[in-house]
Amino acid sequence: MKIAKKSFLKYSLELLIVAFGVFLGIEVSEYKSEKKMRENVSESLNLITDELQSNSLALEKSINYHQSIKVGFDSIRKNISKENAYLPYFSNDVFKHNSIPNWNGLGIPRIEDIAFESAKIGGIFQELDIEKIKLISNAYKKLDTNTELGRGLTTKLIGIDSDTKVLDIMGIFELLTNDVLMTEIYLKQDLDKTIEKLKTPYNNGNRCTTC
Repeated sequence: MKIAKKSFLKYSLELLIVAFGVFLGIEVSEYKSEKKMRENVSESLNLITDELQSNSLALEKSINYHQSIKVGFDSIRKNISKENAYLPYFSNDVFKHNSIPNWNGLGIPRIEDIAFESAKIGGIFQELDIEKIKLISNAYKKLDTNTELGRGLTTKLIGIDSDTKVLDIMGIFELLTNDVLMTEIYLKQDLDKTIEKLKTPYNNGNRCTTC
């Protein structure tokens, strides 16, 4: 009877050791997995922040360029009469857009979004606070809207034909040096605020609740 009791205790003890080993292995695996995810999230946020900073610098260059174009366009526009504004663009001698000082194309920056798209594919956003997700998504959405605006102006400029009037081309440059320029200025201000908010450390064990 004593032998049977000792055997039972022995097997029970061995079972507990095995169970504890399995439990410990699972805990270690989960810890390593969570640690790896935190590292991936932190790295992705850093890459997104760097990418947004690059987009902000591109916007700054674009703003400076469009301000320069605005000065040149405004100086030419004031000398164009209403009658000349309705002249066919190709045959007119009063305004050619490539005669604007410092003209080097429309200059709408193309956004960088590789880090953003990679984060979406990698499931990084599932580990973030909803407010930070909105912050990042809105930043890229606004950048994309600005790019689409540039594409629209490019399409108009490429679509010049024999029916195009001077006034039509002037309208494109009105948009470029007013609407687009102001949009870029406000977008850069908003983008810089977003970048500062994204610099908040990701330090929560599960999800970022303070970011």
